[in-house]
Amino acid sequence: MTGIPGGRSLHALVFAVLEHGVGQVARPEGLATSLIEETGTGDRTIKTFTGAGVETTVRAARDAAKRSTAERVALLWDGQLTGADGDEHAVMVLAQERGQDRTLVFAQRYTFEGVTVEPVGRPGFVGDREALLG
Repeated sequence: MTGIPGGRSLHALVFAVLEHGVGQVARPEGLATSLIEETGTGDRTIKTFTGAGVETTVRAARDAAKRSTAERVALLWDGQLTGADGDEHAVMVLAQERGQDRTLVFAQRYTFEGVTVEPVGRPGFVGDREALLG
């Protein structure tokens, strides 16, 4: 991911989380908002957040990320991207590693083909946002 901020370890985490998200979004219960924490040695843990609405669960996951001691974090949820052609379903990931002052935003668009989820295009870098890590 030449030209995109963040190191190889963060990019590897983002791709793994996006792949996981696309695989989970087709499940009957859908994709739960999740916080993935990765240590400096690459060990990962996942915490899921359920409740009343995606805004609430994303806020709870952001709060948990601020308290994290992990080297890298990724926040995952089922969201939307708005473009010239309207809204599109997308698996969204906010990711940050220690030492970065901003969080990076990535997305993988998808469609439903019957009960199967089909990725649309390649994962993309959307921009940056305020820091996740406290």
